[in-house]
Amino acid sequence: MKRNSLFHRCAALCCILTLCLCCAAQDVLPHRLNADGGATVPQAPDSCAELPPLRSLAFETASSMPSSFRNRKENVVANAAALRPAVGIVLRGERPLRVLHLGDSHVAGKAFPNAVEQTLRTAFRKAEVMPDDDTDGLVFTAIGSNGATSERFLSESYRERIAATQADLVIVSLGTNEAHGMGYIESVHEQQLSVFLDMLRSVLPEATFLFTTPPGDYLKQVYVNYRSMGRGGKRRRVVRSALRPNPMNSRCAACITAFARDHGLAFWDLYNICGGEAAVRNWIAAGLMRPDRVHFEPQGYAIQGKLLAEALLQAVCK
Repeated sequence: MKRNSLFHRCAALCCILTLCLCCAAQDVLPHRLNADGGATVPQAPDSCAELPPLRSLAFETASSMPSSFRNRKENVVANAAALRPAVGIVLRGERPLRVLHLGDSHVAGKAFPNAVEQTLRTAFRKAEVMPDDDTDGLVFTAIGSNGATSERFLSESYRERIAATQADLVIVSLGTNEAHGMGYIESVHEQQLSVFLDMLRSVLPEATFLFTTPPGDYLKQVYVNYRSMGRGGKRRRVVRSALRPNPMNSRCAACITAFARDHGLAFWDLYNICGGEAAVRNWIAAGLMRPDRVHFEPQGYAIQGKLLAEALLQAVCK
């Protein structure tokens, strides 16, 4: 009986000690007092200032980047702080984020913007950042035009279409047509971008802007030779052509990133992220570029869209 009683006393003492330790552990983080003197729930430091982070979002940077790409860079949005107004809409979850993707044939083909949209929607669902009306927290519109430069969107019809989106975030993917030729001049392009940005701000005064650089392309180089036709001295004109990487791509990318930086805009440098001067060769070696060496296979556009969306998601709490 004494041995049994001693056992029960020891067991009771262990329970009391365990309970005390649990209570002590709960007091490690001090509670803050609210205006009424009551305790509020302790909160961890937040890198997004007063905005809560996406609750369950876990996205690896550049997870869609082909491992075969040479000279690739970190997949990030530069000057991500400029995206804070749009980020705030996402994090508060009071209404859907309205995104407009503007661009040339790369956007007009839909595969590129569709990949951006679907990747963002998937992430928003995982993070439970969505209102109750099943819009998944996102309204996405893509407006693309084959062969377009920024000047094409200055027309009244495009101004009306752009304004009607009431976009919070405008992604601008242009530059391929501006740089497709040996006559590219940075000062002219910069002036075009300035006029274009003024137009966008006039029709969407509350919007945030993200400029992207073009992925790169090839130019057709024409060679003309004359071959002798025989003793008569006649010569035949022989024209050959070959595709080579467009040397204007790097200059165009540098112009766009410098413009965005000078105007306090966020930018995503697709050209250099995917290899810079090696970028177009990377896309071709992976079988992701079409024979015209300007446009991409659907899988290539899908990778570009996923990379852009992943970079945006990584920028949420920067």
